[in-house]
Amino acid sequence: MDEAAGVRKLGDGKYTFIVGRQRYTLTTPLDEERFARVVFDVQAIVDSFPLNLSQEDRLFLALMSLSNQMDEVCCRLEMLTQKTLHTGDID
Repeated sequence: MDEAAGVRKLGDGKYTFIVGRQRYTLTTPLDEERFARVVFDVQAIVDSFPLNLSQEDRLFLALMSLSNQMDEVCCRLEMLTQKTLHTGDID
């Protein structure tokens, strides 16, 4: 587990980790590597915001950023799906 990123496995899918100024503990079905990647991504986004913002504001902005990224991926997938469907049509 990535101790440098503040992620520590406690056992049975339970982890403790730091995001922003707060330590969190939760249980997840995600495997260790995937969970560490998720935490690292969230940490990077939260750490990109000014320190003078509250933890709540930084987490909210991170949520908005991740939602925007997810929407962009969905739009790209939709565009690729449509492109694939149209190129596969037989006239």
